[in-house]
Amino acid sequence: MRIISKTIESSARISFPDLEVREGEVLFLDIATTGIKRADCRVYMIGCICRQHGEWQLTQWFDDTGLEEKHVLSSFLIFCSPFKYAVTYNGNRFDLPFLRVRIEANGLQETAAAFLSMNSIDLYGYIAPYRHLLGLPDYRQQTVEAALNTGRTDLTDGGEMVETYKKYLVLPSAGLMDQLVCRNEADVSGLPALLPLSSFSYLEDLKVNVRRAQANYYTNHEGKKAEELLVQFDIPFRLPTRIFAGLDHCYLKIDGSQGVLKIPLYTEEMKYFYANYKDYYYLPGEDMAIHKYIASYVDRNRRVQARPETCYTRKTASYLPQWDLYQTPFFKRSYEDRDIFFEFTDKIKKDRAALSDYASYVLRHIIFRH
Repeated sequence: MRIISKTIESSARISFPDLEVREGEVLFLDIATTGIKRADCRVYMIGCICRQHGEWQLTQWFDDTGLEEKHVLSSFLIFCSPFKYAVTYNGNRFDLPFLRVRIEANGLQETAAAFLSMNSIDLYGYIAPYRHLLGLPDYRQQTVEAALNTGRTDLTDGGEMVETYKKYLVLPSAGLMDQLVCRNEADVSGLPALLPLSSFSYLEDLKVNVRRAQANYYTNHEGKKAEELLVQFDIPFRLPTRIFAGLDHCYLKIDGSQGVLKIPLYTEEMKYFYANYKDYYYLPGEDMAIHKYIASYVDRNRRVQARPETCYTRKTASYLPQWDLYQTPFFKRSYEDRDIFFEFTDKIKKDRAALSDYASYVLRHIIFRH
């Protein structure tokens, strides 16, 4: 077994918006294995970095014979005993379960008590619910690092390293060892640069502040004139990469701490349907319903008992979409229509707080696909 230790350069600052941690409690780790099957494959390298005395320290344990997995694990377990948090990328699905199985397979459960009690911080978990906002071709660590422009240049595939390790065991060489060690170093050293992903946790309770809102006219894909509400807003934090998303003809862009929403605005006639249709008459000539308590003023020949689909009043105005009862009264184009809207009144147009609340509502709809 070889142990490699050195100081590395990084300007990353250990901070999590949803956790209170101290630098000395946090250990970043990444493992390299001979395959993905925990029961049959082995850990041949573990890489860790931590902050010690104001510097980033890298430590790697490398099984250079193919026979020393137990020694690699045992040394690592002793090393990690002072730490409370294990930081990984996709480690909840791969690294940590793999280590637990290999620890048990090597009979190291007693030595592993401190490791098994560590709290996991999986950086992939911060973006997993929001992958549709990033639009990346995949969510491997290298791809996400490229999106965040961390400066990483190593793009080798993990699967390639399995074959490289096999070659190394047959014919050891400094060149092959460097490839294996450097790949693991790149993975574990890249973890601090991914700490800004934790800011995605703020999206859970996102509320925005509208800076400007205005109607915008454009020509849609059918060549027809259309109208939208263009909303510029600020968010109280900064995302590490731009996001774009769309849903139900609403479109979102956030760049850093500033965002833009495009929301369709409909100026047309819509209908408000009364709930208790049995209490209403429908007037076919006027195409509207009236309550029975004023029916005495209407000729019997001009009225019929209202049905659910005819119990409405019509109104031409500007409307905004909603996907549940965000605002009442709500309007529809027809009784069968599932789309519902509310009137975009002059009062709302002048109310910055109301616009901010509605923008937050639309953002949640797009982000969480409600």
